[in-house]
Amino acid sequence: VLIRSFQRMMDQMNHLISEVYESKIQLQNSEMRALQAQINPHFLYNTLEGIRSEAIMAGLDNLADMTEALAIFFRYTISKVENLVTVEEELENCATYFKIQQYRFGSRIHLEIEQDEEDWDDILHCMIPKLTLQPILENSIIHGIELKLDEGKVTISISRTKARLLIKVSDDGVGMNLVNVNNRIHLIFGEEYGMHVYSLENMGTSVELSIPVIYNENELKKKDK
Repeated sequence: VLIRSFQRMMDQMNHLISEVYESKIQLQNSEMRALQAQINPHFLYNTLEGIRSEAIMAGLDNLADMTEALAIFFRYTISKVENLVTVEEELENCATYFKIQQYRFGSRIHLEIEQDEEDWDDILHCMIPKLTLQPILENSIIHGIELKLDEGKVTISISRTKARLLIKVSDDGVGMNLVNVNNRIHLIFGEEYGMHVYSLENMGTSVELSIPVIYNENELKKKDK
């Protein structure tokens, strides 16, 4: 009787922990949406466009290009409130973010996209959570490569099986922490999907993501039923 009572108590505790965890994630998402709502996109874009125009007139081409890249990056981050985006959109955002970072690091950093030529067009149309890849790229640069004295490279490779999209982001830096990305994947797709991180000191880090192959949000809703 004691064993059964203890087991029921443990089951209830696990259920409560799960509810608290999901509520916390939902609260974080609500806070993010509230923050996005407070930012006036038109004011931001108009200000950046004004800076860009002044830079062009002053012959400061690098500043003009950087400002344009910032505008594109913020437009994607703030204006696109969709839960899922295409792989193509996410990769374009990574390229924009990397361009911005290159103004700081110059030729010290390199980005390579490894393409699965056979399935690449199909992969580009697959849907993934918005801002899945850019935070990993950011951590690779800021917490990995920045601490190196010499050059560093981040490689993004994407392939697919019949049911899963497999994404690998690797760098030759010194390490990173990506708990938030993993939590979002679990929340959207379930515990069977997510992220694995492999890291060796002074050798680099590899982040592997497993996501179901879907092409629109309706497929995600069907999986939830």
